[in-house]
Amino acid sequence: MKRVLCFVTATFLTFSMVAQVKSHLNSPNWGVKSAQTMVQGDGTLIGQQNPNATVSPKATLDDAVTMISVYDLQTNSSVENRLYYYPGDGNMGAIATMAHQNTFTDRGTGYNHYDGSAWDPQPSARIETVRTGWPSYAPYGANGEIVVAHQSGTTPLIISTRETKGTGSWTQTELYPPAGASGMLWPRMITNGPDHMNIHIICMTAPTGNGGVVWNDLDGALVYNRSLDGGTNWDGWQLLDGMTSAEYLGFAADSYSWAEPLGDTLCFTTGDNWLDQFIMKSTDNGDIWTKIMIWPCPFPMWAGGDTTGAFFCPDGTCSVALDNSGNAYVVFGLQRASGDEAGLKYWYPFTDGVVYWNEDMPALPEMMNWDSLYANGNLIGWVTDPLVWEKPADSLAYYFNSMTSHPNLIIDDAGDIFCIWDQVTTLPDIYNYMLRHLYGTASFDGGVTWQEIIGLTDDFLYTWSECVFPYVAKMSSTDLFLIMQDDEEAGLEFYGSQGFQGQVSITQNNQTVLTRDKALFYPIGVDEATNDNLRVSQNYPNPARETTTINVYMSQPGNLALEICSLTGQKILETSKGRTGPGPNEFIIDVSYFKPGIYFYTVQVNGHSITKKMIVE
Repeated sequence: MKRVLCFVTATFLTFSMVAQVKSHLNSPNWGVKSAQTMVQGDGTLIGQQNPNATVSPKATLDDAVTMISVYDLQTNSSVENRLYYYPGDGNMGAIATMAHQNTFTDRGTGYNHYDGSAWDPQPSARIETVRTGWPSYAPYGANGEIVVAHQSGTTPLIISTRETKGTGSWTQTELYPPAGASGMLWPRMITNGPDHMNIHIICMTAPTGNGGVVWNDLDGALVYNRSLDGGTNWDGWQLLDGMTSAEYLGFAADSYSWAEPLGDTLCFTTGDNWLDQFIMKSTDNGDIWTKIMIWPCPFPMWAGGDTTGAFFCPDGTCSVALDNSGNAYVVFGLQRASGDEAGLKYWYPFTDGVVYWNEDMPALPEMMNWDSLYANGNLIGWVTDPLVWEKPADSLAYYFNSMTSHPNLIIDDAGDIFCIWDQVTTLPDIYNYMLRHLYGTASFDGGVTWQEIIGLTDDFLYTWSECVFPYVAKMSSTDLFLIMQDDEEAGLEFYGSQGFQGQVSITQNNQTVLTRDKALFYPIGVDEATNDNLRVSQNYPNPARETTTINVYMSQPGNLALEICSLTGQKILETSKGRTGPGPNEFIIDVSYFKPGIYFYTVQVNGHSITKKMIVE
């Protein structure tokens, strides 16, 4: 694959404590030394032009603004559990950090509910009785819901529950920090077990930069707690083996993410510029945890004394998912960093890439590079508009992470993998900062190959919008459901008002839920005579024993037919739906009478065909 390198001038920032830079909550004191301009001249690349991919506009208008907020920092790095789809009744619960007053004194959890046909009116007030932020949402009880949010670096977490989702009063309780810690910040939560009464939370003890204290020799410890009875009793905060002061100086705000549980199998991932990227996994509902390395930082516990040179690293935005066998799949944004003798840490804004890893792969090398990541199948996303690399350095609105960031991963019941992220485009806002939009890709063979990168917010509705912080509901139907934040200015007022590049005014931020047909990600075949698009899914389940389903998406009407042949070419089945309209269709095939083995199915429309392999057990 040919790749062109573009040497550009870029802006970078120096940090005295990178873990505290992204840890900023309310105070403007970040520990940022200065902003400078650096011209690449020593062979290290600050900006790169990536492979030019064809990006298809695939958005629909089936979207809903669930709430509005003038407070716009939804996360420092990875996105919280902000949306849940209940497959049993088609309901959804959506949350966000919400404020309607420009002083943000009314900040708290905004909540909205979808009853299977419509969203409730947009909320006018937070669900808590006190000021909160950074909420995380999960199902709770037989038909209820639970939210955990933080207050400050010197206070406990706030947990809100109710027995019936979408209605009734919230019951509010507090979850206190471990002895010796001042407060808890940036929680993430999942639930599992009978009626979702097992609650699992990872959270950080407040670091010194946020009014906290050093705890167990960690300036910001990432700790785990659980309740097996719906929150009545808690085991207590645990500092897991492999995450102690023997390995790390501290962790970074929001640089961690849970997978949706699979039975008693639990998994979360964490990583950042100066931290290892790894997963912690338990197969016994949180009793015992195993650490599995994804990327070992080449400068562990680095605090200056020598220079590091520029190196590729995770950007702190990461996501993890479990497949039907309990194997973990991880994605993270790719960034570059460096450090000098004084202990100052630098980041390189003009860096991009979505990195993919699963448990069947070895750990990534300490010194990653773009070419080897791509060659080894670890690079699945990048900035698709090459003109981005020709833009001046001051046109990039800062989120302090990769230009392809906040990746979110879901694996559905069929084993299909979907990854969605936000990335920089050349579309300008009113101040000529480059807007971000949502993009995605999918794999229908367990992550071996990945489909074309497609745009999810490319239609006129979002052309001039900043679309960021995607979170994809981990349950799905034939559609994916995701929530994002959108407004009309690139960047965040939270950063811009403090002098960093990007938005400087307080604006209305929509918390929008998008519905996207999975068929948008299917492999494309084009009939040259009609220019019709045909998308065909991998059959699921695969391998199959009794029945298996094949989804088809057609952009134009046509005669839709399917045939299945054995490995030797013998025709086993032929069926037709006749003249069929555009949109999604499906074939449900009874394979119970097939002999075990490998088969090929071919979908035909208007003289064009796509063939895929299926396995029958």
